Amino acid sequence: MIAYNVGEYIGDAIEGVLNQNADFDIELVISNDCSLDDTEEVVLKYAKEHPKGHWIKYKRQERNLGSTLNYLWALENCTGDYIALCDGDDFWTDVSKVQKQINFLETHSEFIGSFHNREKRDIEGRILSNSIQESEKRNWSFEGLISTMPEIPSASVVFRKPSNFKLPKEFEKVVVNGDTFLWAYVLQFGDFSFDPSISPSVYRIHSQGLWSSKSSYRKSKLSLNTYQLLDAAFPGKASIKLQIFTIRFHLFYYGIKEKKWAAALGFYLSNLFGLLAYPRGLEVFWAFHKSFVFKGKR
Repeated sequence: MIAYNVGEYIGDAIEGVLNQNADFDIELVISNDCSLDDTEEVVLKYAKEHPKGHWIKYKRQERNLGSTLNYLWALENCTGDYIALCDGDDFWTDVSKVQKQINFLETHSEFIGSFHNREKRDIEGRILSNSIQESEKRNWSFEGLISTMPEIPSASVVFRKPSNFKLPKEFEKVVVNGDTFLWAYVLQFGDFSFDPSISPSVYRIHSQGLWSSKSSYRKSKLSLNTYQLLDAAFPGKASIKLQIFTIRFHLFYYGIKEKKWAAALGFYLSNLFGLLAYPRGLEVFWAFHKSFVFKGKR
């Protein structure tokens, strides 16, 4: 669990973990990235007063690492056989979720991870979205994830930690959306299974959210950076290269909508010149133009 200035929300996140009914102990690793609010006070209060407060393994970083390096520190300091994720401003609602997911993974070695549905709520608790897309409620392989870019809610995931767990060095250069890179790495060792029996986790939408507060253009720029890093970490993967073409066209489209004319043209030309080095990008090129013409006629 990573945390930065989430004192208002982290109590819900901690309770979601400490309230789990499981036949094993859970290690709750919390990495506080030098928060300026009362995040630390809230964490220490739970560690001291909650009956399962001994589950908490707390670290306040000596300097602000940024979200990606803080995420990496938390991952590398998990000592269990399985890792479950929950950011400090999200929370779990199913008290048996970790038990259910680990039971499944213990008996299905072909899967490396398990995930489930989520809700999006605002800071008042109002539900903004009660589900991921129906098409996303299925099992995912590496190629499926990369080529489709489905939403796999981070607070829903439990994965078996590979024996040689070590993220590629490119991960350190990811900005904000480290989940996509982490999923791609973990999926080298097996598929993800969707579990419809688990109650949704909650993804909280607020003005300080690292991802939810970004515009579509900004999210696409961050995604492009992540996929370029994935291309460096896992060279020769056609699905990654094709997705880079797709994201650049998204940036062209969103750039026009936001009147970033020069940037939009730059991404379009990058794809044109990119076809010289990777002709397979033509399938993305034609698909985008058909879609773009269709949008223009609406």
